[in-house]
Amino acid sequence: MRRQLIGLFFALSDFIWSYGGWVAFYLLRKFYLYTPTPQSGTLWEYLWAPLIVGTYWTIIYALGGSYKDPIRQSVLREILNRAWLTILGSLALFFLAFLDDPIPNYRTYRITLLSYIVLQVTLSWISLLLLRLVIVKILRKNLFRFPTIIVGDGEKAFSVWKDLQKHGEGLGYDIIGYVTVEEGGESLLRGKAKYLGSLQQLEQIAVRRDAHHVVIATENTDEKLLQTVLAHINGLPIEVHLIPALRDVLGGSVRVGSPMDFPWVTITPSPPSPWYELVKRMIDIIVSLLALILLAPLMAILALLVRLSSPGPIIFRQERIGKNGRPFTIYKFRTMYVDAEKDGPALSREGDPRITPIGRWLRKTRLDELPQFWNVLKGDMSLVGPRPERQYFINQIIARAPEYKQLLKVRPGITSLGMVKFGYASSIDEMIERMRYDLIYLANRSLLLDLKILLYTIVRVLQARGK
Repeated sequence: MRRQLIGLFFALSDFIWSYGGWVAFYLLRKFYLYTPTPQSGTLWEYLWAPLIVGTYWTIIYALGGSYKDPIRQSVLREILNRAWLTILGSLALFFLAFLDDPIPNYRTYRITLLSYIVLQVTLSWISLLLLRLVIVKILRKNLFRFPTIIVGDGEKAFSVWKDLQKHGEGLGYDIIGYVTVEEGGESLLRGKAKYLGSLQQLEQIAVRRDAHHVVIATENTDEKLLQTVLAHINGLPIEVHLIPALRDVLGGSVRVGSPMDFPWVTITPSPPSPWYELVKRMIDIIVSLLALILLAPLMAILALLVRLSSPGPIIFRQERIGKNGRPFTIYKFRTMYVDAEKDGPALSREGDPRITPIGRWLRKTRLDELPQFWNVLKGDMSLVGPRPERQYFINQIIARAPEYKQLLKVRPGITSLGMVKFGYASSIDEMIERMRYDLIYLANRSLLLDLKILLYTIVRVLQARGK
C-alpha cells in the first residue's frame, strides 16, 4: 500500500504541474507566439481545459511506468523516459487540440508545438525531481518506511543488516526483524535486530507486520528453501530478494536500476509496464473478435462433426481458475464421451479411451480450443498466458510446487510458452514440468515474446502435434 501511495503522490504532482503548464502555454501563445481570434478559445476555456490535459498527462506517464515504485527507479532512465513520452504525447495532443486553431502559418505551428514540448518536458522533470527529493527526505526521517524481513541469522544475514543500516534509509527499507531457518544455532543478529520467529511462521509474521520485502540471506540457499519461502508468502504483495552468488553476478542475473539499489536477485517477477497490459488487452479484443467472425464457418463445421461423432453437447463447459484465483467457465468443443469423469477428475493421456474419434483429431490440431476466443473477448483469458487448470489439480501442484501460485497473478491463455515447449500434460509431474516454462514466460513477458509464442502455436497447429 505504501508503494501505491508514493506513486499517487507522483501522479498528483504531475497533474498539478501539467495543469499549470497548459495555462502558461495559453498565455505564451496569446502574447508571444501569435494572437488567436475570438473563435479560438477564451481564458475560461483554458482554465477548465487543463483539467483534461492534466489528466491526459497523468495517464500517459502512468502507462509509461513512471508511478511503479518510483523511488527505486533510475532517475536518468526516468528523465529520458519522460522526454520520449512527452514528445509522443504532445504530437497526439496537438492533433486533437489544434487542428481547427487559426495558426497563421506552418512555421508558427512548428514553433508552437516545439514550445509546448519543451515546456511540458521541463515541468515533468521538475515534478519528478522535486517530489523525489521530498520523498527521500521523508524516508530518511523515518516518516514513511517499507518493512523488511531478513531470512537467516548467519554471516550473510549480518552483512545484509549492516548494509541496510548504512545505505537503506534513502530507499525506505525498515528492518523489522529476522526469522531463523534452523532453531538453536548461534545468531549473529541477536541484540541487533528483533527475532520474529521461525521460517514456518513467516506468513503470519509478514501479514501481521505488513511486510513489503523479504531478503533471503542464508549461507546455503537451495531450491527447497526457496520453495518454502514462496509457499509462505505467495499471493502476498511482497518482493522476495536473494543474496546473489558469484554465478548470478557473472551470469548477469543481478540488475540495479540506480547506484542506490542493492545488488540483489529479485525472485518475484515485477509487473510489466502498464503500456504492455493495455496493448495486450487491446490485441486480445481485436484478434478474438476477428477470429470469432472469420472462423465462424469453420466452427460451424466442427460443431456439426462433434454432434455427429457421439451423443452429448457440442460445447464442453468446465470451471477453471483464472487471474487472482477467480473461477470462470471455459468453453471448448467436446472431445470426450459424456460422463468421461464419472469416477472423478482425471487428466487425459495418450490413447485415452474416453476421447471420441473426432475429439482425437481436434486435440491434435488444437481446434477444440477455438471457442475460447469467447473467453478472451470476455476478459477471462488472454491469447497468451499460462493454461488455466482446475482447482482439484492446482491443489496437488501447489502441495509440491508452491511457486505455481505465481501463475495465478496473470490472465490464463489459449496458448503459452509451456504449451509450445512441452504441450498437454497427462500427470501432475508433467504439469509441474510445464509450469517451469510458464514461470520463465512470467519473468520475460513482452509483446515480442507473445508474438513468437503465437507464431509457434500456429506452426504446431499446422503440424497437428497436439496430444
